[in-house]
Amino acid sequence: MNSRSLLTSSALFLALVGLALTFAPAEVLGTTNEQYTVIGQLLGAALCGAACINWMARSAPMGGIYGRPLASGNLVHFLVGGLALVKVAPHLQPVWLFLPLVACYLLFAALFAYSAFFTASPSNTHG
Repeated sequence: MNSRSLLTSSALFLALVGLALTFAPAEVLGTTNEQYTVIGQLLGAALCGAACINWMARSAPMGGIYGRPLASGNLVHFLVGGLALVKVAPHLQPVWLFLPLVACYLLFAALFAYSAFFTASPSNTHG
């Protein structure tokens, strides 16, 4: 998967989840606790911000000094988020509802790991 497709798809995914948490946190989280809904809205805002970053950088190459921080930040977000979701997913009801979210997080973690560590950076080519 090229960097443009990866950043575009991750931006759309993050925007979808972020907008849902921003505008309907009680429904998404299944709670009426106002403290949790505010935390959900803050998380939604952060995800929308990450979506904007990925969307704006989708035409830049992932290798080199400019793309490496973007790949690393996305890798940390999706890896830590995916592992947290794996930990709590068996306890959530209904569990099948959360499996696509877990799968998306782990897939993006793997793709950003590949992009961060296994793609050649343009600055390393000596011609």
